[in-house]
Amino acid sequence: MKQLKLFTLLGLFSCITAVNAQEEETIVVVTDDVEAVEEVSYDENLYYGMNQNYVDFTTDQKKFNDWSLAVYGGLSLVQGSDLNTWVDGMDNLYSYDIQGVLTKQISHAFGLGAQFNWGRTEQQATNYRGYTDYWMWSLIGDINFSNLLRRVDNKSRYAWALHGYGGIGTLQYEAYRRDTRTNEGFRKISDVGGFGSVYINGGAGLRYKINQDLDIEAKGMYYFTGDEEFDGSGPSGTVADLEEGKDDGLFTFSLGLVWKIGKHHEHLAWADPLADIYPIPEQKLTVCAQGDNDDDGVCDDWDRELDTPLGARVDGAGRALDTDLDGVIDLHDKCVTVPGPADNDGCPLESEAEQMLNLAISNLEFSLDSDVISPSYYPLLDQAANYLKHFSNHNFDLVGHTDARASQAYNLDLSRRRAEAVKSYLVEKHGIPSSQLNVVAMGKDELRFPECVPATKCPEWKNHANRRVVFVQK
Repeated sequence: MKQLKLFTLLGLFSCITAVNAQEEETIVVVTDDVEAVEEVSYDENLYYGMNQNYVDFTTDQKKFNDWSLAVYGGLSLVQGSDLNTWVDGMDNLYSYDIQGVLTKQISHAFGLGAQFNWGRTEQQATNYRGYTDYWMWSLIGDINFSNLLRRVDNKSRYAWALHGYGGIGTLQYEAYRRDTRTNEGFRKISDVGGFGSVYINGGAGLRYKINQDLDIEAKGMYYFTGDEEFDGSGPSGTVADLEEGKDDGLFTFSLGLVWKIGKHHEHLAWADPLADIYPIPEQKLTVCAQGDNDDDGVCDDWDRELDTPLGARVDGAGRALDTDLDGVIDLHDKCVTVPGPADNDGCPLESEAEQMLNLAISNLEFSLDSDVISPSYYPLLDQAANYLKHFSNHNFDLVGHTDARASQAYNLDLSRRRAEAVKSYLVEKHGIPSSQLNVVAMGKDELRFPECVPATKCPEWKNHANRRVVFVQK
């Protein structure tokens, strides 16, 4: 035992010594190779508690309103007591209840309020009628189940909320009763004041957000008094024994308005608790911020042609369409599919018909000993068809050529078949009148490169250029 006491004293002495040492702790600070010694007290130790940067939370930092004032009005009734509001076989009675609640919202899901009730209940039993005037004060907790169980992926408008209530309070009342078998009036049976009766309450409410300042709520509450006298039956006697137990209970069903007090945009009870975890950008994209001044359907924000003439078709960048790329927009171009000068309204000149056709097909050429049109020439022939439709009052020769190989008789047939292939494409695919085109076979006469006789004297690209079909205006 002596050893234990000695050990305890030594331990206590060590603790006191350590505290004294810490209170008198000396810190050496080295600055520019010069030692400076200063004493720092325990509560000034910058490394103690890591709270040297602590800043008090002020009301200026609040983002949400957290006070509300609610006023409710509705019905009240007593059930499960000696005298009840609704009794089988008797007329139902109705009473009133008015409530005022001042609530401080502690978090997005919980608030604490002070509630006051004032009202009257009317109740009855066989041969008896009674009524009770009451005043109640309570401290009540408010749980916002909708906010408590809010899901992160719920993107719907948050305008409805289910609230649960529970609390404790004190009840004051005056209860009256009369015997319906006699002519005597109501007489006071009980008068309970001060903190004469303590009760617990609980209930639920469904709240709807009208706007940022007001909510509307339907609420039902039950108040368990544990009091035998509240219904007017008295503390004892025949009437007090109609129902066993001291469990007079009060129900209220109310409709009310909730005023959310404060200068902020939103109330804490409606705040999204996940907003800071999954933030939404504060600056949202404003579409067409600068308008569409040329009314072409493309916002000026990305319109590359801000003065498009009214009525012109445009591309995705807001530029007026010029289908044939002749410098005349389609709105003013009388020949949208074929290029032409601006002074002729975008149409090709009649005097340049042959030149434009041959330019379109770029002297269509063929492979050796073949009359098959290469698919790479299809787009060129399609453009030539547009010219032929424009020059519909002009007729043209389709002149076929070959290179210098083989006999002239063979080449005349080959060149004719080449010209026929081009005519068939234009007539069958584009509906060009057959009478507008005349097939002419030149064989190996009028070579584009006459020096290629014989063909072996020239490189193959020159011989390939000799195997062609051209347009000649009649």
